[in-house]
Amino acid sequence: MNPKPLVSTVALMAALSLSALAKEGTWTGKISDSHCGATHKKDMLAKHAKDAGKTGSVDDRECTEMCVKEGAKYVFASKGKVYEISNQDLSLLKEHAGHTVTLTGDMTGNSIKVSNVTMPSPTDSKQKKN
Repeated sequence: MNPKPLVSTVALMAALSLSALAKEGTWTGKISDSHCGATHKKDMLAKHAKDAGKTGSVDDRECTEMCVKEGAKYVFASKGKVYEISNQDLSLLKEHAGHTVTLTGDMTGNSIKVSNVTMPSPTDSKQKKN
């Protein structure tokens, strides 16, 4: 008996079951970086400002851009939890770095494959405050 077909079948079934675990959804949160996570600490904002030749501090967007430039990865922070982003090359991540966004994608475990990123509408913000 040749074990190769059995191994191939088991591998295919495992791959299909993993893809079935992906949960499509839409979430609101912030595009951040793996170094800072859910919050950009004041000392990091001040360090980046100093590195950029500025006084004071930088904003979340500049912090995210600078951390990614230094090797950090984009992440999505929502409700205090930080999710990895599997498709780092998506141009929308750079476009919305540091912004509060509505993100759509497929979540598997702690990782999201992002399909779309948009700025929340003013109506969305008002509804969340109520």
